[in-house]
Amino acid sequence: MRTVVCVKQVYDPKSIRVSRSREELDLREAVVVANPADKYALEAALRLRDAVGGEVVALTLDGAPRQGQDAVGGEDAVREAIAIGADRGVVLTGSWQGDARQSGLRLPASNIVTRVIAAALGKLAPVDLALTGEAGLVDGTGSLAPRLAAALGWPVALDVLSLESHGDGLVAVVGQPDSADCYRMPLTLPAVAALGRWAERPRYPHPSRIANAWGDGLVDVWDIADLGLAAEELTPDAEPAGLILGPERARGQTIGGAPAEAARDLLGLLRSRRLI
Repeated sequence: MRTVVCVKQVYDPKSIRVSRSREELDLREAVVVANPADKYALEAALRLRDAVGGEVVALTLDGAPRQGQDAVGGEDAVREAIAIGADRGVVLTGSWQGDARQSGLRLPASNIVTRVIAAALGKLAPVDLALTGEAGLVDGTGSLAPRLAAALGWPVALDVLSLESHGDGLVAVVGQPDSADCYRMPLTLPAVAALGRWAERPRYPHPSRIANAWGDGLVDVWDIADLGLAAEELTPDAEPAGLILGPERARGQTIGGAPAEAARDLLGLLRSRRLI
Protein backbone atom coordinates (compact mmCIF):
# COMPACT_ATOMS: atom_id res chain seq x y z
CA MET A 1 0.00 0.00 0.00
CA ARG A 2 1.33 3.41 -0.97
CA THR A 3 0.19 6.25 1.26
CA VAL A 4 0.97 9.88 0.43
CA VAL A 5 0.91 12.38 3.30
CA CYS A 6 0.56 16.07 2.45
CA VAL A 7 2.81 18.15 4.72
CA LYS A 8 3.81 21.80 4.79
CA GLN A 9 5.78 24.38 6.72
CA VAL A 10 4.03 27.23 8.51
CA TYR A 11 5.00 30.14 10.70
CA ASP A 12 4.61 29.56 14.43
CA PRO A 13 1.80 32.00 15.36
CA LYS A 14 3.57 32.86 18.63
CA SER A 15 6.49 34.27 16.63
CA ILE A 16 4.44 36.45 14.25
CA ARG A 17 4.18 40.16 14.95
CA VAL A 18 1.91 42.77 13.39
CA SER A 19 3.36 46.03 12.13
CA ARG A 20 0.65 48.66 12.42
CA SER A 21 2.81 51.32 10.80
CA ARG A 22 3.22 49.21 7.63
CA GLU A 23 -0.13 47.44 8.04
CA GLU A 24 1.41 44.04 7.42
CA LEU A 25 2.78 41.05 9.26
CA ASP A 26 6.30 41.41 10.58
CA LEU A 27 8.01 38.08 9.86
CA ARG A 28 11.61 39.10 10.45
CA GLU A 29 11.83 37.01 13.62
CA ALA A 30 9.16 34.46 12.73
CA VAL A 31 9.97 30.81 13.36
CA VAL A 32 9.16 28.14 10.78
CA VAL A 33 7.71 24.81 11.97
CA ALA A 34 6.08 21.80 10.40
CA ASN A 35 2.30 22.09 10.47
CA PRO A 36 1.32 20.13 13.61
CA ALA A 37 -1.90 18.76 12.12
CA ASP A 38 0.06 17.12 9.31
CA LYS A 39 2.02 15.10 11.86
CA TYR A 40 -1.21 13.42 12.94
CA ALA A 41 -1.77 12.38 9.32
CA LEU A 42 1.80 11.10 9.16
CA GLU A 43 1.32 9.08 12.35
CA ALA A 44 -1.79 7.42 10.91
CA ALA A 45 0.13 6.55 7.75
CA LEU A 46 3.03 5.06 9.71
CA ARG A 47 0.71 2.95 11.88
CA LEU A 48 -1.04 1.67 8.77
CA ARG A 49 2.28 0.81 7.12
CA ASP A 50 3.42 -1.02 10.25
CA ALA A 51 0.22 -3.06 10.13
CA VAL A 52 -0.08 -3.94 6.43
CA GLY A 53 3.26 -2.92 4.90
CA GLY A 54 3.83 -0.61 1.98
CA GLU A 55 5.37 2.83 1.53
CA VAL A 56 4.77 6.27 3.06
CA VAL A 57 5.62 9.28 0.88
CA ALA A 58 5.68 12.84 2.30
CA LEU A 59 4.57 15.41 -0.28
CA THR A 60 4.86 19.20 -0.04
CA LEU A 61 4.37 22.18 -2.31
CA ASP A 62 7.21 24.68 -2.59
CA GLY A 63 6.29 28.07 -1.24
CA ALA A 64 7.22 27.61 2.40
CA PRO A 65 9.33 30.34 4.04
CA ARG A 66 13.03 30.01 3.30
CA GLN A 67 14.63 32.27 5.94
CA GLY A 68 17.79 32.52 3.85
CA GLN A 69 18.22 28.75 3.56
CA ASP A 70 19.76 27.19 0.50
CA ALA A 71 17.39 24.20 0.60
CA VAL A 72 14.33 24.07 -1.61
CA GLY A 73 11.38 25.68 0.13
CA GLY A 74 9.42 23.06 2.04
CA GLU A 75 12.21 20.50 1.97
CA ASP A 76 12.61 20.71 5.74
CA ALA A 77 9.02 19.52 6.12
CA VAL A 78 9.56 16.33 4.14
CA ARG A 79 12.99 15.75 5.74
CA GLU A 80 11.36 15.95 9.17
CA ALA A 81 8.67 13.52 7.99
CA ILE A 82 11.42 11.13 6.89
CA ALA A 83 13.12 11.50 10.28
CA ILE A 84 9.84 10.56 11.92
CA GLY A 85 9.39 7.52 9.73
CA ALA A 86 8.34 8.30 6.14
CA ASP A 87 10.16 6.32 3.45
CA ARG A 88 10.81 9.22 1.08
CA GLY A 89 9.64 12.69 0.14
CA VAL A 90 8.63 14.77 -2.88
CA VAL A 91 8.86 18.57 -3.17
CA LEU A 92 6.81 20.25 -5.89
CA THR A 93 8.46 23.43 -7.08
CA GLY A 94 8.08 25.90 -9.91
CA SER A 95 5.90 28.92 -10.62
CA TRP A 96 2.27 29.54 -11.40
CA GLN A 97 0.19 32.42 -12.68
CA GLY A 98 -0.86 34.83 -9.99
CA ASP A 99 1.97 33.82 -7.68
CA ALA A 100 1.94 36.68 -5.19
CA ARG A 101 3.33 37.74 -1.87
CA GLN A 102 1.24 39.34 0.80
CA SER A 103 2.75 40.30 4.13
CA GLY A 104 5.76 38.14 3.29
CA LEU A 105 3.71 34.97 2.74
CA ARG A 106 3.33 33.17 -0.55
CA LEU A 107 -0.33 32.48 -1.11
CA PRO A 108 -1.00 30.11 -4.02
CA ALA A 109 -4.73 29.89 -4.58
CA SER A 110 -6.43 26.80 -3.21
CA ASN A 111 -7.53 25.63 -6.65
CA ILE A 112 -3.90 25.64 -7.82
CA VAL A 113 -2.74 23.70 -4.75
CA THR A 114 -5.44 21.10 -5.35
CA ARG A 115 -4.65 20.61 -9.03
CA VAL A 116 -0.90 20.44 -8.51
CA ILE A 117 -1.17 17.86 -5.72
CA ALA A 118 -3.70 15.82 -7.71
CA ALA A 119 -1.32 15.79 -10.70
CA ALA A 120 1.57 14.76 -8.44
CA LEU A 121 -0.49 11.86 -7.08
CA GLY A 122 -1.05 10.79 -10.68
CA LYS A 123 2.70 10.78 -11.24
CA LEU A 124 3.19 8.77 -8.04
CA ALA A 125 0.59 6.21 -9.13
CA PRO A 126 -0.44 3.77 -7.95
CA VAL A 127 -1.47 5.64 -4.77
CA ASP A 128 -3.89 3.90 -2.43
CA LEU A 129 -4.40 6.62 0.16
CA ALA A 130 -3.81 10.38 0.45
CA LEU A 131 -3.79 11.83 3.97
CA THR A 132 -3.91 15.43 5.17
CA GLY A 133 -4.05 17.17 8.52
CA GLU A 134 -7.28 18.65 9.80
CA ALA A 135 -6.29 22.32 9.48
CA GLY A 136 -3.39 24.71 8.99
CA LEU A 137 -1.82 26.14 12.13
CA VAL A 138 -1.77 29.75 10.89
CA ASP A 139 -4.77 30.11 8.58
CA GLY A 140 -7.01 27.41 10.06
CA THR A 141 -8.00 26.16 6.61
CA GLY A 142 -8.87 22.49 6.33
CA SER A 143 -10.49 22.14 2.94
CA LEU A 144 -7.66 20.35 1.09
CA ALA A 145 -8.97 16.82 1.69
CA PRO A 146 -12.49 17.34 0.23
CA ARG A 147 -11.16 19.46 -2.64
CA LEU A 148 -8.52 16.86 -3.45
CA ALA A 149 -11.05 14.03 -3.30
CA ALA A 150 -13.37 15.93 -5.65
CA ALA A 151 -10.53 16.55 -8.12
CA LEU A 152 -9.52 12.89 -8.09
CA GLY A 153 -13.01 11.41 -7.92
CA TRP A 154 -12.07 9.48 -4.77
CA PRO A 155 -14.13 8.97 -1.62
CA VAL A 156 -13.19 11.12 1.38
CA ALA A 157 -13.34 10.74 5.16
CA LEU A 158 -13.07 13.74 7.49
CA ASP A 159 -12.38 14.00 11.23
CA VAL A 160 -10.66 10.62 11.17
CA LEU A 161 -9.30 9.27 14.46
CA SER A 162 -7.51 6.22 13.07
CA LEU A 163 -7.36 3.86 10.12
CA GLU A 164 -7.82 0.12 10.50
CA SER A 165 -7.13 -2.63 7.98
CA HIS A 166 -9.86 -5.25 7.61
CA GLY A 167 -9.28 -7.87 4.96
CA ASP A 168 -8.91 -6.18 1.59
CA GLY A 169 -10.23 -2.79 2.71
CA LEU A 170 -9.82 -0.02 5.22
CA VAL A 171 -12.08 1.27 7.94
CA ALA A 172 -11.84 4.87 9.11
CA VAL A 173 -12.75 5.55 12.73
CA VAL A 174 -14.47 8.94 12.54
CA GLY A 175 -15.67 11.46 15.10
CA GLN A 176 -14.82 12.25 18.71
CA PRO A 177 -13.48 9.41 20.85
CA ASP A 178 -15.71 7.94 23.55
CA SER A 179 -18.80 9.67 22.22
CA ALA A 180 -22.03 8.64 20.53
CA ASP A 181 -20.85 10.44 17.38
CA CYS A 182 -17.88 8.08 16.90
CA TYR A 183 -18.45 5.51 14.15
CA ARG A 184 -16.59 3.27 11.70
CA MET A 185 -16.68 4.14 8.02
CA PRO A 186 -15.57 1.62 5.34
CA LEU A 187 -13.22 3.20 2.79
CA THR A 188 -13.03 2.07 -0.80
CA LEU A 189 -9.49 2.60 -2.04
CA PRO A 190 -8.08 4.79 -3.43
CA ALA A 191 -9.35 7.38 -0.98
CA VAL A 192 -8.54 10.66 0.78
CA ALA A 193 -8.72 11.13 4.54
CA ALA A 194 -8.19 14.08 6.89
CA LEU A 195 -6.96 13.28 10.39
CA GLY A 196 -8.82 15.10 13.15
CA ARG A 197 -7.65 16.73 16.34
CA TRP A 198 -8.33 13.61 18.42
CA ALA A 199 -6.21 11.26 16.31
CA GLU A 200 -3.32 9.28 17.80
CA ARG A 201 -0.53 11.47 19.11
CA PRO A 202 2.40 11.75 16.66
CA ARG A 203 5.66 10.07 17.50
CA TYR A 204 8.99 11.89 17.84
CA PRO A 205 11.82 11.47 15.31
CA HIS A 206 14.18 8.64 16.21
CA PRO A 207 17.73 9.93 16.85
CA SER A 208 19.22 7.52 14.34
CA ARG A 209 16.85 8.75 11.61
CA ILE A 210 17.41 12.48 12.14
CA ALA A 211 20.89 12.53 10.57
CA ASN A 212 19.98 9.95 7.93
CA ALA A 213 16.96 12.02 6.85
CA TRP A 214 19.33 14.41 5.08
CA GLY A 215 20.93 11.68 3.01
CA ASP A 216 20.95 11.74 -0.78
CA GLY A 217 18.23 10.07 -2.78
CA LEU A 218 15.44 10.40 -0.21
CA VAL A 219 13.77 13.54 -1.59
CA ASP A 220 12.75 14.13 -5.20
CA VAL A 221 12.21 17.69 -6.46
CA TRP A 222 9.64 17.88 -9.23
CA ASP A 223 8.92 20.93 -11.34
CA ILE A 224 5.18 21.45 -11.69
CA ALA A 225 5.79 22.25 -15.37
CA ASP A 226 6.45 18.52 -15.84
CA LEU A 227 3.10 17.46 -14.35
CA GLY A 228 1.17 18.04 -17.57
CA LEU A 229 -1.01 20.87 -16.29
CA ALA A 230 -2.34 23.42 -18.76
CA ALA A 231 -1.73 27.12 -18.18
CA GLU A 232 -5.39 27.79 -17.41
CA GLU A 233 -5.26 25.16 -14.66
CA LEU A 234 -2.60 27.24 -12.90
CA THR A 235 -4.70 30.39 -12.91
CA PRO A 236 -5.93 31.37 -9.43
CA ASP A 237 -9.66 31.59 -8.85
CA ALA A 238 -9.27 34.12 -6.03
CA GLU A 239 -7.18 37.19 -5.26
CA PRO A 240 -5.59 37.77 -1.84
CA ALA A 241 -6.98 40.73 0.05
CA GLY A 242 -5.02 43.18 2.15
CA LEU A 243 -4.40 42.87 5.87
CA ILE A 244 -7.32 44.39 7.80
CA LEU A 245 -6.37 45.61 11.27
CA GLY A 246 -8.89 46.22 14.00
CA PRO A 247 -8.75 49.25 16.28
CA GLU A 248 -5.70 49.39 18.52
CA ARG A 249 -6.45 48.15 22.00
CA ALA A 250 -6.65 50.94 24.57
CA ARG A 251 -4.34 50.71 27.54
CA GLY A 252 -5.87 49.94 30.91
CA GLN A 253 -5.99 52.32 33.87
CA THR A 254 -4.86 51.45 37.38
CA ILE A 255 -6.96 52.75 40.27
CA GLY A 256 -5.17 52.90 43.59
CA GLY A 257 -6.03 53.89 47.14
CA ALA A 258 -8.09 52.27 49.86
CA PRO A 259 -10.91 49.90 48.77
CA ALA A 260 -13.63 52.45 49.45
CA GLU A 261 -11.79 55.18 47.55
CA ALA A 262 -10.94 52.84 44.68
CA ALA A 263 -14.59 51.75 44.40
CA ARG A 264 -15.74 55.39 44.36
CA ASP A 265 -13.18 56.31 41.68
CA LEU A 266 -14.16 53.26 39.61
CA LEU A 267 -17.82 54.17 39.71
CA GLY A 268 -17.00 57.74 38.74
CA LEU A 269 -14.90 56.53 35.82
CA LEU A 270 -17.60 54.19 34.56
CA ARG A 271 -20.24 56.93 34.82
CA SER A 272 -18.03 59.41 32.97
CA ARG A 273 -17.73 56.96 30.12
CA ARG A 274 -21.46 56.25 30.25
CA LEU A 275 -20.89 52.57 30.84
CA ILE A 276 -23.31 52.48 33.77
